[in-house]
Amino acid sequence: MQATISVISIIYKVEPYLKECIESLIRQSYRNIEIILVIGEKGDGTDDNCLEIAEAYAKADDRIKIVRCAAAGTGDARNRGLAAVTGEFIAFVDGDDYVEEKFIEKLYENMDFHGAQISVCGKYSEYPDKSVADEPHSVKNLNGEAACRMILEKNGFFFHCWDKLFKAELFEGHEFPTEGQLEDRYTIGKILTEAESVVYDSSPLYHYRVRTDSVSKTDVDSEQNTKADEYFCSLVEKRYPSLRALCGEFLVYDHITCIQNMLMAGSYSKEKAAPHIRYVKTHAASVLAKEDLDRNTRIKIYLTIYCPRLLKLVTRRR
Repeated sequence: MQATISVISIIYKVEPYLKECIESLIRQSYRNIEIILVIGEKGDGTDDNCLEIAEAYAKADDRIKIVRCAAAGTGDARNRGLAAVTGEFIAFVDGDDYVEEKFIEKLYENMDFHGAQISVCGKYSEYPDKSVADEPHSVKNLNGEAACRMILEKNGFFFHCWDKLFKAELFEGHEFPTEGQLEDRYTIGKILTEAESVVYDSSPLYHYRVRTDSVSKTDVDSEQNTKADEYFCSLVEKRYPSLRALCGEFLVYDHITCIQNMLMAGSYSKEKAAPHIRYVKTHAASVLAKEDLDRNTRIKIYLTIYCPRLLKLVTRRR
């Protein structure tokens, strides 16, 4: 008998995209799935028609389970989804995204064949005017250290929750934080650093919709992003001390981005930028020593250290 796989979808203010999302789950070639639709409601008359759409699909497909809750953030919604899980494996598909027909089947096949705890696939980045697929590579069977190295080197997957299949037992004792943004970075980052085996197949199976109203577009959001990455790096350094230098390099880019977003938002000040500049100064040498470092990054590092306000010109050009 096929294992049961639970797919959690967080739904809030995504009416224009919801039908495509749900239909992509219903059409999965791997049939033994439960589809958990967690619907956040404000209850003040401003909710859209997401609940009505979900209920219509649930009447036609008994694999769909609807969890209604007050809109209290994505972390809270993910926790409610986890509480409703009965499957042995868990995947996440956000309500404004959609997946290929073999999304679950391929993730599960790779996990089963390689004996992995986490299976990762590639994605299509869906922009308003184009679709960009991840480059195909051979399937990689990684231990925990190699998986963390791949994330830090930015040459494969990242620590989102939506392009992965997890053994459900990995979430025992772990919840998503309910405060702040980027809740998946904290929980999935912790699970990844604890995992012993990860299989990565870059074949694109997940359609990630790049929306202009998404997070990490402002100076406040880039600060949140840096905090989440710092937390991940603290876990990596503790578990894999050999990756400490790589963590430093990884965070240099985050701190430069914080300064760039301050400049673009008009909120730049010496006081706000000072801790980011200090970090870049401390860790710049190892990054600048890389033979394959691109010219643009090299320029941004030097500007951050010696003339940070000029970063605005580089950012605008980009």
